[in-house]
Amino acid sequence: MANGLSNTPDRDRIRSLSKILVVAFMVVAVALLFWGIVRASDILARNDNPRLVESEQRIQRGKIVDRNKVILAQNIGTPDSQERFYPVPDVGPAVGYYSLTHGTAGAEAGFDPILRGENNIPQAGLWQQILHLPQVGLDVQLALDVNLQESANSLLEENDGAVLLLEMPHDEPDRAWIRVLSSYPGYDPNRLDDQFEELGANEHAPLLNRVTQGQYQPGLLLQPLIVAYALEQGLIQLNDPVGDPGSPVAVNGLITQCASQPPDSATWADVLYHRCPAPMQALADQLGAGGLDATFASFGLDRDPILEIDTTSTPAEPLADPLLAGIGQDNLSVTPLKLGLAMAALAGDGTLPQPQLAMATMDNEGNWQARILQTEITLGTSSDAAQAIRQALPQRDGIREFSPLVISGPEGSTNAWYVGLAVSETADYVVIVVLEESDEESTAAEIGRGVISTAQ
Repeated sequence: MANGLSNTPDRDRIRSLSKILVVAFMVVAVALLFWGIVRASDILARNDNPRLVESEQRIQRGKIVDRNKVILAQNIGTPDSQERFYPVPDVGPAVGYYSLTHGTAGAEAGFDPILRGENNIPQAGLWQQILHLPQVGLDVQLALDVNLQESANSLLEENDGAVLLLEMPHDEPDRAWIRVLSSYPGYDPNRLDDQFEELGANEHAPLLNRVTQGQYQPGLLLQPLIVAYALEQGLIQLNDPVGDPGSPVAVNGLITQCASQPPDSATWADVLYHRCPAPMQALADQLGAGGLDATFASFGLDRDPILEIDTTSTPAEPLADPLLAGIGQDNLSVTPLKLGLAMAALAGDGTLPQPQLAMATMDNEGNWQARILQTEITLGTSSDAAQAIRQALPQRDGIREFSPLVISGPEGSTNAWYVGLAVSETADYVVIVVLEESDEESTAAEIGRGVISTAQ
């Protein structure tokens, strides 16, 4: 009895210790289940996961080439340490970048699943895992033309702004191939990792693709669109007389008038030709907010275009002042891409074309397959109205032109714009140029004419 009584505390301690160990093992088991199964995907997806980095470095990413198969992006390095290289760094904002640290942008982001091989057949992916073979991506062919792109970059020089060139083949009138997508300042994607912090802090926003995401007040760039809508609605005719078109208009304390002197007996065609703001305010008052909203919706200015790369912009606000909206100085802002598509409707049959950056992708057998985006086509205006507006615009060397200065801030700064419409035997072309904080209309025009003339 004495021995039994003396051993009881030891046995109790052993039982307690056993319970503690069982509970500890259960906690460890639950933790292993949680982190190994429930949160396994989260752990694998962490940027600092060495296995993820190693796996990513082994991916043989597909090439990006231009319309003529000039290589714009390709992988170099060893099988276990692949690097992305950009032989033509001037196309940075269009092609974008691929970085283990900073992700992807531009075409590298838009076509990422194809380039990294995630769209390959499942059986091939399983076979790769079994044999520990590297993941192999597929090539993408863009509609960009490197020669035209470099020409636009050279003409743009060091002017902050953007150049867009759209080509609408006559056998594909509802398609707008993006031949030039130039944004300055840009960046060299080969040096992105070293310069990323500096680029992000730069007040000139070199990482911003100004063509697809830069937002600008449109000013009198809206004039051809509003007149086309009013013409289609039967509210005006281009040969209707317009009284006192040169009346001054106040915008942010500044006085604006016609860009050039209209004739004494002016018509709506003269209002377009000489870029007169006063008649536009009278027409806007006649249309009202509802008519202006309908105009902007018809030409796609109230929404972001569908494209393979990011076109996200700030949602449109309700119009606050129709009179200011009639001269493009209200709440509406546009990207050069939106404006280019709207002007493309006037260059053609009145239909807004579908913009497209990629022409083809390579299949698993190494054959190029044409790529066509399927979207709902929007009717901007009638073919007759588009033709009438087009013929009313000034013409130089076969290019229909429209080039207003647009007030861009309360301090009176301006952006210089150029819109050019041209027709060749096989296609229609639209070029859009914007120079930020500039009053150099002639410079914008020289850039636009140079790009569109080279393309024809």
